[in-house]
Amino acid sequence: MLDKVLIVDDDPGIRSTISELIEDLGYRAETASDGLDAVDLLDSGPYLCVFTDIMMPNMTGLELIQKIKARDISLPIIVITGYASLEIAIDAMKCGASDFIAKPFKVKQIELMLNKVKREKSLLEENKRFSDTLQLHRLIDNLVGQLEDKNEEITSLQALSDKIISLKGIRDLVAAIIDVSKQLLDDADVRFFPISRSNKTLVDPQGGTEIQLNPELLKGRIVRKNNHGSALANSFETIFPLTIEGQVFGALDIISGTMLGEDKEGKVQYLLNRCAERMENVALYEGLYENMLSTLNSMAKILDARDPHTSQHSTRVTTLSMAMGKALGLNEDERDVLYISSSLHDIGKVGIPDRILLKPQGLTDEEFAVIKKHPDIGADILKPIPPMAKETEIIRHHHERYDGKGYPSGLKGEEIPYLSRILALADSFDAMTSDRPYRDGMSVGKALEEIQRCMGLQFDPALAEIFISQVARMQ
Repeated sequence: MLDKVLIVDDDPGIRSTISELIEDLGYRAETASDGLDAVDLLDSGPYLCVFTDIMMPNMTGLELIQKIKARDISLPIIVITGYASLEIAIDAMKCGASDFIAKPFKVKQIELMLNKVKREKSLLEENKRFSDTLQLHRLIDNLVGQLEDKNEEITSLQALSDKIISLKGIRDLVAAIIDVSKQLLDDADVRFFPISRSNKTLVDPQGGTEIQLNPELLKGRIVRKNNHGSALANSFETIFPLTIEGQVFGALDIISGTMLGEDKEGKVQYLLNRCAERMENVALYEGLYENMLSTLNSMAKILDARDPHTSQHSTRVTTLSMAMGKALGLNEDERDVLYISSSLHDIGKVGIPDRILLKPQGLTDEEFAVIKKHPDIGADILKPIPPMAKETEIIRHHHERYDGKGYPSGLKGEEIPYLSRILALADSFDAMTSDRPYRDGMSVGKALEEIQRCMGLQFDPALAEIFISQVARMQ
């Protein structure tokens, strides 16, 4: 007879998903839409365990746990959480829950959870045969110890989850896998290898060499080796697959003095699972971000093409800005922000009428007031895009002056964002050296003299000196 599992959740999709996973693993699943229905179903037991959500109508998950424990203190209860929340997990365990599982869950997680429940059930049934007070006290002490260990484990895993969630790039996530694994395993030698599925090899990112791949790894299985008698005498090698969307993306290779054991393997697998989930999100985010950036760059190129006299202006400003970024030793994130900001700095001019933007003569005061709106217009275009918050402010303030007489906000000196001060130099220099219908462009020498004259007035004096030397070096 199949073991029965009760699933309690007010979301029919969650109930259906867990039911299918559990039945695929060889169990019988029954469902309830809330705590009241679940209490009624308890009479049709026995159940191997109960999976329950916390936030439900009519009766909360915590209330249901208390009801179940009042009827059968030994029935394991597993809490379903939207994320690995420490507070929810501890509250649920205080009420009698055995464990928790975070959404989104996978078949392997469910399988490991049910195997653990079956093992614990066997132990409890054995312990029930010993009814004397001494054994009962020992059981209580053991359960208290397990609760304390579980609280410590949850805290540790929560900190790990928070760290992974905060990382934004694939490289950062791979570095985190290596660093955290070393912390978990003390003196172990830890390396991460991307997998070449076409050649069926592990690729050493440092030396570029290819290492023969164990076929079991491509099936998503952990590979364990005893290296006794080899050059790595008395050592054990454990290779974990990192799987993303059903495909093995890479392998974590761990060489240790002793076998890792179930506990350490479980922690490493948890680390890899969370990193894989984050990598899926990062890959999706980066794809959307690249599409969005491509669209904005196309808009900037169209804008440059509107006026033949400013053609390629954004490209030249970007080149000058990046040369400054290199000379100043900006870090990678700062260079990325500067690149995007300089490429899109004039995107707000899409909101300026052609009769003003393309006017062949000089502008009137009223027309110039309209032109002065383009930094705010550009910033407003980018403002609804959260990943571009820094670029939004750089573009908004790239026409501020060091003496506070610029626009749109009249910022002064250090109040002006650092990257805006760099962009202002590149933008002004290209504007001065470019031809206009109503004037010829200055020579490079004259433009640099003008920048020197305006140091401390229009431009940051320290940055202006570096800019002048950089442009002189580029000639």
